[in-house]
Amino acid sequence: MKFAVSAIFALAAVVLAQPKLTNTEFNVVEGEPFEITWMNAEGPVTLTLKNGDAKNLKDVTVIQTGITGDSFTWIPSDLPSDTYAIEISDASGVPNYSIQFEYEGTGVAPSASSSAPASSTVTSTVTSEASSSAPSSTPSSESSTESSMTTSTTSTSTRSAPTSTPTNQNSEGQRFSSPLALLLVTVAAVMLFN
Repeated sequence: MKFAVSAIFALAAVVLAQPKLTNTEFNVVEGEPFEITWMNAEGPVTLTLKNGDAKNLKDVTVIQTGITGDSFTWIPSDLPSDTYAIEISDASGVPNYSIQFEYEGTGVAPSASSSAPASSTVTSTVTSEASSSAPSSTPSSESSTESSMTTSTTSTSTRSAPTSTPTNQNSEGQRFSSPLALLLVTVAAVMLFN
């Protein structure tokens, strides 16, 4: 019985150990320092700025990689106005996300559609033709050269950002990082008190 309770608590600790952003407000202003804070990270972390629907966030830019400690000061610049979220990931491989926040920026939004798969096509054609005539035997020597060259190039390029389907696990008042952890703690409590 004690082994089962210990195993459940150990499993709950692993589930709760994923990195978690601890900022309660995201008042991010272009050109001004914003401190991003977190807890429960295993090794260095990577912070990635994302945008889009909460269930289908897309990478915008990597803020920083290889960060140690429990905070990083970020100065955002050249980002378009949009709704963003910050992803934190560590050695555990389990990412976590901030709440989504509004950002007023001065950057220009990309005009290309990001829903098409990445592709690139380049076509090149070069044609050349040359002819000449030898000098004639008449006193007035004549020579001519003709040359023509045609070049045609077609280029198509489309990029799309990788997609992910995160869940917002940092909403206010949320004590546990996942429903599984809550379930495991409840089962452990029932076993302990019976």
